[in-house]
Amino acid sequence: MTVDAELYDFLKQNETGLFCRKNEVIAYVHVNFCDLDDFVKMIGVDYLSEGGIEVQLMDSTVCIELNDIIEDGFEHELSDYKNCFSEYNEYFSREAG
Repeated sequence: MTVDAELYDFLKQNETGLFCRKNEVIAYVHVNFCDLDDFVKMIGVDYLSEGGIEVQLMDSTVCIELNDIIEDGFEHELSDYKNCFSEYNEYFSREAG
């Protein structure tokens, strides 16, 4: 298991979740507006330089999907970060069954 310690801690400290879209489990995090600069620095400005990423703007946070960031940006597996998502086992045991 390989994780980026800074991303891991960030996910543990912020609201995260999972949902299914087209038979794929999607991970997300809610980033407070005041933490956006730190989040961008953490994932790398280069990751956002090719057209940015789609987000969901909420009343006090930006909801950001994490799959591409974790799998392509950090070259890790989503399962490496499973302890950051309280419902992880629910989603992935359903997938296995």
